[in-house]
Amino acid sequence: MIGLLHAGNQGSELQIKTDEWFQNHPDSYPHWMTPEEEQRKDEIGRDFYPTDPPIGPVRNIAEFEPMEGVLVRYPFGISYYVIAEMSEDIMVTTIVSGQSQENTVTNYYSSNGVNLDNCIFLHAPTESYWTRDYGPWYVVNGNNEVGIVNFIYNRPRPNDNDIPIEVAEFLDIELYGMNLITAGGNYMTDGMGISAASELVWEENPSQSHAEIAQLLEDFTGVTNFHVIPDPNNTYIDHIDCWGKFLDVDKVLVRSVPTSHNQYDEIEATADYFSNQMSSYGTPYEVYRVYTPQNQPYTNSLILNDKVLVPITGSSWDDDALASYEEAMPGYEVLGFTGSWESTDALHCRAKGVADRGMLYIRHIPLSGEIPSSNGDFEITATVIPYSGASVNNNSPTVYYRVDGGGYQSTVMESIIGNEFSGYIPALPFGGEVAYYIHAADASGRSENHPFIGAPDPHIFQVISTQLEMDLPHLESWNLVGLPLVVTDPGYLNLFPTATENSFFSYSPSGYTPETSFSAGNGYWLHFEEAGTHIILGEPFSEITIELTEGWNLVSGISSSVNADQIIDPNDLIIPNTLFEFQGASGYVYAQSLEPGRGYWIRSFNAGEITITNSNNTQNRKN
Repeated sequence: MIGLLHAGNQGSELQIKTDEWFQNHPDSYPHWMTPEEEQRKDEIGRDFYPTDPPIGPVRNIAEFEPMEGVLVRYPFGISYYVIAEMSEDIMVTTIVSGQSQENTVTNYYSSNGVNLDNCIFLHAPTESYWTRDYGPWYVVNGNNEVGIVNFIYNRPRPNDNDIPIEVAEFLDIELYGMNLITAGGNYMTDGMGISAASELVWEENPSQSHAEIAQLLEDFTGVTNFHVIPDPNNTYIDHIDCWGKFLDVDKVLVRSVPTSHNQYDEIEATADYFSNQMSSYGTPYEVYRVYTPQNQPYTNSLILNDKVLVPITGSSWDDDALASYEEAMPGYEVLGFTGSWESTDALHCRAKGVADRGMLYIRHIPLSGEIPSSNGDFEITATVIPYSGASVNNNSPTVYYRVDGGGYQSTVMESIIGNEFSGYIPALPFGGEVAYYIHAADASGRSENHPFIGAPDPHIFQVISTQLEMDLPHLESWNLVGLPLVVTDPGYLNLFPTATENSFFSYSPSGYTPETSFSAGNGYWLHFEEAGTHIILGEPFSEITIELTEGWNLVSGISSSVNADQIIDPNDLIIPNTLFEFQGASGYVYAQSLEPGRGYWIRSFNAGEITITNSNNTQNRKN
């Protein structure tokens, strides 16, 4: 029994705490470093062997990504109730010392409702049940192969320190040795190149500079933005999971406390820090808070696919804590579990997800914020990689989208090259809120969404209408007209419903041609029985290039007034003083400018191009 071997000198507060621990937990070291271990700190990493980093580019898998299992250790730090819940959906890998313990645990599992079909055992010696702290970190190398990064566990516990080696062999995946002293509870990553830890990672590696530590993380995990933050809790452990966690690429949870709490200022400073940082989506983090007035360990939760297992304490604040997760993670099943939790040690510390080695990975930078409707269709791009090596299914991936809370519609993305796909959400000329997610499936039977939970918590962006209303007066009888805005239906009777039918003509050197629809830049004759005004709604445009033919041409301008001498005519095509407008009974008059919605005659020496624009650039303008 471990505890009997490590009772030390009596008297100190830490020694008393340690002795009490071993009396109650003779089969596991505590979370803290014992006084006896303090005397053996030089043994930390003694037999560790570093390796070359993975072939790049490397990607560190996040906790909220697909997991095939979870790693726990017997004797346990969590209840059978928790393990039974885990075993409903994924494989529970239990570390036991040998066959005898496996038989014992199997019996316990059978009598406590654990799904034995989802249970496997890893035979390996251990000193403690803190699988989060000493367990493996999962990465994907440049060949899209999942492997394990081993690090130096920050305790002189050689058996615990070797568990990543044992797991790599057990799963038959590559092992990479990163020469860094740390613990998994003091590390979180977003799966896209951003990670965070407390300053403990600097303190535990005094022989390496901050830049060298960051470089190790980049080489072995692909992390290019490593946030190292002062620990706001002021406790012995200084682990990041005691006060915060990434819930998604752009979401971070940070504990909150009453203003009277000793660490209030430090905790608020940490929340403010994240709110001022950019996520891997290029947007500020959404910072969610969970209230921990009595230092409840609510942030020390475990995300396993679409479930969130939250440690609760029987406090009157438990329901509020669960509600905080439900608000931050719509669509997830949020479950509370009691246990022998402490403020510095709870469920997250005692279990570690096992990444899905055949994961169907979707990489996507979502559209967000406000996008003008003048952009037209909205392109959605994604990289879809089946780590299993299976092919992506036909009609996959697919973008599911809805507008202003309506029903979801879908559009299939097309393969661009390799694993790259593209699809389009149709334009919204009148604006609105667009919510969307990407769904993909492959021949291995896997299907995934981006964001992970899909429809309950989609990506959202706002389309801001840039359409204008323009009043266009017309004369009785014939008018020279043009298209002043980009419209969805440029039919002449759609824009001018009181126009005389079959009276809409364009002009070319061969004569007049009847038309049915407007084309920007062209001028037209159009007849009306009576004078009046029509209102046109559409997107403004600020520049157009027009092909002129030799001789007379019917043209129109842009959505704003442009002086005649501001027409860009680099080849001096326009014959001076030949821009004319038609004013009905007054006939033709020389035009000083091109007004929106009107047509004009203009004469050209030769065929070629002119440009009408409202740009301030005056180079090559016609004077």
